[in-house]
Amino acid sequence: MTVASSIWGLAALAASAVSLYVNGNVTAPCESPIYCHGELLKAVQLAAPFSDSKTFVDLPTIRPLDEVLAAFANLSSSNQPVTNNSALQTFLTTYFGTAGSELEAVPPDELTVNATFLFAVADADVRDFVAKVVDIWPDLTRRYAGGGDNSSCSGCVDSFIPLNRTFVVAGGRFREPYYWDSFWILEGLLRTRGSFTEIAGNIIENFLDLVETVGFVPNGARVYYLNRSQPPVLALMVKTYVDYTGNTTILDRAIPILEKEYDFWTTNRTVEIQKDNRTYSLNHYAVANTEPRPESYLEDYRTANNESYYSESGIIYQGTDLNDSAKALLYSNLASGAESGWDYSSRWLRYPEDAAQDIYFPLRSLNVREVVPVDLNSILYGTETAMAEFYNLTGNDTAAAQWSERAKNRSKAMYDLMWNETHFSYFDYNLTSNGQDIYIHSDNDSTTAETSGSGAPASDQLSFTPAQYFPFWTGAAPDSLKNNPLAVKNAYSHVVQLLQQNPGGLAATNLETGEQWDQPNVWPPLQYVLMKGLLNVPPTYGEDDEEYIWTQDTALEIAQRYLDSSFCTWRATGGSTPGFPKIAGAEGDGIMFEKYSDANINAAGGGGEYEVVEGFGWSNGVLIWAADVFGPKLQVPDCGNVTAADTASDESSSARKRRARGSSTAMGISKRDLRWVKSFRRGRVN
Repeated sequence: MTVASSIWGLAALAASAVSLYVNGNVTAPCESPIYCHGELLKAVQLAAPFSDSKTFVDLPTIRPLDEVLAAFANLSSSNQPVTNNSALQTFLTTYFGTAGSELEAVPPDELTVNATFLFAVADADVRDFVAKVVDIWPDLTRRYAGGGDNSSCSGCVDSFIPLNRTFVVAGGRFREPYYWDSFWILEGLLRTRGSFTEIAGNIIENFLDLVETVGFVPNGARVYYLNRSQPPVLALMVKTYVDYTGNTTILDRAIPILEKEYDFWTTNRTVEIQKDNRTYSLNHYAVANTEPRPESYLEDYRTANNESYYSESGIIYQGTDLNDSAKALLYSNLASGAESGWDYSSRWLRYPEDAAQDIYFPLRSLNVREVVPVDLNSILYGTETAMAEFYNLTGNDTAAAQWSERAKNRSKAMYDLMWNETHFSYFDYNLTSNGQDIYIHSDNDSTTAETSGSGAPASDQLSFTPAQYFPFWTGAAPDSLKNNPLAVKNAYSHVVQLLQQNPGGLAATNLETGEQWDQPNVWPPLQYVLMKGLLNVPPTYGEDDEEYIWTQDTALEIAQRYLDSSFCTWRATGGSTPGFPKIAGAEGDGIMFEKYSDANINAAGGGGEYEVVEGFGWSNGVLIWAADVFGPKLQVPDCGNVTAADTASDESSSARKRRARGSSTAMGISKRDLRWVKSFRRGRVN
């Protein structure tokens, strides 16, 4: 696909998405001249008064919009760029309140827990640890409180999209509910029971409200996310809720709204692929956007406009000026990468070796729009089979058959285009090369099996990512694969190899680039997918079949690795149980992080710029789910000589590299930004 045709595609998307702001060559998420586009947003974000660009666009105004715009006009009237000086600070303190003030914590006495699954967790220390993670949910539970700091102000504005029901946030800088995070949060809430069963339903109802209003579920509940979604897991959330609670009453409302969300994806995110005289329809991420993302404005602007790239090694690489069309396409790819949830990864890079070697501008080679992802299409297959099941439950056999046929067609398209018999794996389909993304740049820990043993070209290795296993989670793989324990064992051979190499679990890819969705980062949702893909295998040849036993044992091994990482980092940050007293020098009460390291099991996150905050939604959810499923077999981890995490130390090199490239850690809130952010930490709500 050429640049010209891609830009045309942006215009077509813009015309079909009612929430977009379109004015000439500008396509932005919404009409707000503060939170979505315009000179005020640009000037403030480029002046960088905050360490995190998201902080500014989360601030509500405390004066009416017209007064804010008039004051900004005076501030910028000198024809000099707005800088981070006293005048800008005065402007901000005069006209803006605190981030998160639209929300309020739910009083603990309104929240009950009934986590009966804990009785089946055999090891006492594991049980105590998981119980303390369950106890984090009240700290992450919120409800909309109106305008917050501007609630008594007529004409004031904020970026939060109002929600009618209680919800759970991920934690840290994520002050609002996020779409695909909520699937794994839901898995944990349902097992927590008590008040959280109703809250799980509330989260689904809030998303259904958003689809009714917007046409899809935005990335998160902020107006600056109104041009993009995230992996569409809402139908899977409804199925999980119905399967766990047995409550089918939600289906009467959900079914037509889920149809509407599906229509958004098929209308705006479909590509047709020609192969062997056949035309296949699959889906990709493709956001209509020609501007920097408001919540990452400075980072995106620098990626598109800086003349030089400053590598971690100190080498300066001269860039090539991008014309307006190239910038627009880059901004679309940046937003599309965010829509994928994998922001960012070597999966999306045309030249991943640039990122691996830290040269030039790695994100300038983003090619997200031209990648047809295995995981997205697996999720949409799950949507189609869930809808068929919902229609069967409600007695509409005709509609059920139609949805089953859609799922069958998608499974066939995925197998024909993405399955590789030689490597016995699925691979993303690349529209640029008209083929599978089989190989990727090799690095220092590539094995012979991954390089020459796989037939990889020189300097390349066989690509690995848990995204390849989504078809085994949602069932998109054909019966001959997913129902055959030996076939699944063969498909998971790369997983076993990496488990043998890396004690901390399975990373997002097998290439280290400095991007957060690459090695060494181990993401809890991806561990869940790998486990579910194995647990879904039926005992086709009996429960004593060696290959079937292998699938179940390997799922347990992945669960144990995840427990090892989460428990040992929790201990390193102050967590304790009766059997494991608090480590000397450890501060806090233990932290659940958004992601872990594949290199070891006691690596704690954090760094000098950040206050370590409590979280993290999907990490908690996956742990609780795993404790429920594997509880009798999980063993207390051997953390080795774990010591207190130094949360006051300087950031690591890789952390600095990620921040320089615009990937802020979700857990981190800069100390410089803290005074602008409402705190919800236990015992300190202000």
